[in-house]
This record gives sequence, structure tokens and C-alpha cells, in this order.
Amino acid sequence: MKKRRGAPRAQVRYLVLWWQAQVPYAAVFDDEVAAHAAANVRNALLVEISGPGVKFEAVVDYYRRDDAGRPMPAEWRDVSGPLAVPWAPRPRPALA
Repeated sequence: MKKRRGAPRAQVRYLVLWWQAQVPYAAVFDDEVAAHAAANVRNALLVEISGPGVKFEAVVDYYRRDDAGRPMPAEWRDVSGPLAVPWAPRPRPALA
């Protein structure tokens, strides 16, 4: 009898959004328990997202705007480890 393989599990990410002193913050988690814990202590919004190739393009704040009137990016917090987001500036090496 041939064994059936289960359908591949969709990738699941957890986006946690919260506000502190009128500044929005965002963090992305791969671990459900850590995401719920982070959201709980911050009274945050938790968004569960699943599917193949999940990636977040931007989180912007319409309350804060640049000089041209465009919404500014929300600040990302390193809640459970390093986070790479495409629009964040990369750290530059220190000059000797």
C-alpha cells in the first residue's frame, strides 16, 4: 500500500503591531507562542499570515509623514531576534 504524503504546510508568519507614545512599531515572528506573548504584553494587534513565499513589503504610519506628505515607515523592533526587511537601511561598517 502506497503512503500518501500530506500537503506541504503553508508558511505562517505573525505580524505584531503596537503603538507607544504615538509611534507605531512592528515585529514579525515565526513562532506562534512568542508572537502571542509579545502581543499580550504590548496590548498589540496580531496578524497571522500564511501562504507560500510570505513576505512583508512595508508597514507605514499615516500619522507621521515626511516633508513631501508621504507616510513614514513604522519602526521595526528586534523583539525575538534579527529581522531583515527590504526597506530598512542596512548597518554600515564602522570606519577605522
